[in-house]
Amino acid sequence: MKYVLFASAMAVACPMLVEVFPDPTDVSDQQGEFVEIRLDSSFVADTLFVQLDDKSPLKMPYPDGERLLLSHEKILCPEIRGLVCGDLEKLSLPNSRESRWIVRAGTCVDSVTLDKPKQGKSFQRIALGERWTLEEATPGYGNPLYELDLGNCGFSLVEFEFRDNHWRVSGKIRGCKEAPLAFRYRDVTRGGGWKNDSLQVGGNFSFVLAEKTPVELQLELPEDGIPFDNRVDTLLAVPGNSPLFFTEVHHCPQEPEPEWIEVYNGSRVSFPLSKIRLCGKGGFWGVAEDSIGPYQSILVSRDTAALREFTGFREARLVQASIGFLNNTAGSLSLCYGDTPVDSIVWDKSTVGCPSGFNPKTGKAENTPGFQGSRGAAPVEEPLRYRLSSRVLRKKGEPLRVKVESEQEVVINLLDSAGRQVWKQKAPAMSNAWWNVPVQQYTGIGAAYVKFSTGSFERVVGIVVRP
Repeated sequence: MKYVLFASAMAVACPMLVEVFPDPTDVSDQQGEFVEIRLDSSFVADTLFVQLDDKSPLKMPYPDGERLLLSHEKILCPEIRGLVCGDLEKLSLPNSRESRWIVRAGTCVDSVTLDKPKQGKSFQRIALGERWTLEEATPGYGNPLYELDLGNCGFSLVEFEFRDNHWRVSGKIRGCKEAPLAFRYRDVTRGGGWKNDSLQVGGNFSFVLAEKTPVELQLELPEDGIPFDNRVDTLLAVPGNSPLFFTEVHHCPQEPEPEWIEVYNGSRVSFPLSKIRLCGKGGFWGVAEDSIGPYQSILVSRDTAALREFTGFREARLVQASIGFLNNTAGSLSLCYGDTPVDSIVWDKSTVGCPSGFNPKTGKAENTPGFQGSRGAAPVEEPLRYRLSSRVLRKKGEPLRVKVESEQEVVINLLDSAGRQVWKQKAPAMSNAWWNVPVQQYTGIGAAYVKFSTGSFERVVGIVVRP
């Protein structure tokens, strides 16, 4: 493989090409490809030119910043100090042949030839020399392994341990003798606000969170040009007591139904899908704006369009993600929040026979996409409690009476035997009242259902009407 620096009329202050990403995976090239140029505030020029092969060069006013990131329509433009974003316009990066690049401003010229790309890897320059390497893409910031003069201060290690009914957080920082460490945390089972604190750290650090329940924790060092190691955002949970967990796995459905898994949020707070993934399988399940809400279920599959045809429940939340191929006879999955595993499951031939899906909490067959049955009840507090005067009613007998207790407003729905809503009542928060449900008036003899819902949480209870 050849990486050659053709022109070397460069000083340190000259603009310099440091990263080229021509062949991304998971997204189209137009969405993911980019070119990154390192700048120096001491250099002054009117215009910057960027040229690929013999094509017409891109021309732009010389940027005022530390880095220039060129992508299509500024799709890749993270909020990083010193980063300036520009448009590749109609320029398409070659992904099946070598390419030649020229960056020119004033009397400075940087010219390189890069070999045929490797899918999913970016070309990154090693120090200020002529050697390049293929690594994971770092759009908008430098890789401290190769750009050795970045002056980065960040986390090199962070560990968590639950001991004596509290969480102990410890770690190390690198690239600086000491720095202010800010952290905040919240109990996700009770909800409520964040608790904020800070301390001055140098080298190793350690502190205690006096919390027994699952905690969302964020650690932050001062912002610099390498943002990926300045912040830790994680979920601390004792195994078996995570607010995010698997509730259904369909590892060998009947063709052509696609494989899918169901994940449930049993807490009172939302979690960003940009932090959730299968450990070691594919990428995160969304962007920062996407989330799984309190007491909400999501169905995750490679083919959500095909899955929608098989769910039979049109309101189910579907998320498209790369989940690999699930083994039909024996396998395992781990759910990660960031890099932290929060739940895991295993199965084999004795768990459930194909093509049935199963509930990991019970190990029994289940096919209730988007619903949480009583057998798969969350290992954390649910947002409502209910009581029914009876599950069996007479057509000309007493009406059904239900009582709900919740800190939030609860909607009571009566569904007929086909699952269609025929009656609805809202129970105010903290009402703790009994409500008459006109079952005999709105349903016939046979099965019917009462559904309780608050936020994204739902519980459906079956009843029977006799002559």
